[in-house]
Amino acid sequence: MMESKPKNLGRAYLIDKLRERGLSRRDSAKIVRFVFKEMAGALKRGESVEFPFGTLRRVRHQRRKQRGRFLGKIRTIYKRRFTVKHELGEGGMAR
Repeated sequence: MMESKPKNLGRAYLIDKLRERGLSRRDSAKIVRFVFKEMAGALKRGESVEFPFGTLRRVRHQRRKQRGRFLGKIRTIYKRRFTVKHELGEGGMAR
């Protein structure tokens, strides 16, 4: 029987996969938290994060910064100048 592909490859899925390898839930959660923290740090520094199924990169917003008046103050429409973009690898995602 083929294993079905999960709909969400989030933290819970990764923790469950580590538990299948014999780690405790607490240790699995610590590892996943550490990996995501390191990925976020690399993206903040402007580095890219590579996976077998693609790359995460920090890119500037495609739209121009827009200003508007809100409650008597000038505010920007979005607070962060950068966003994260996922680019598929050469093979793309396997179905």
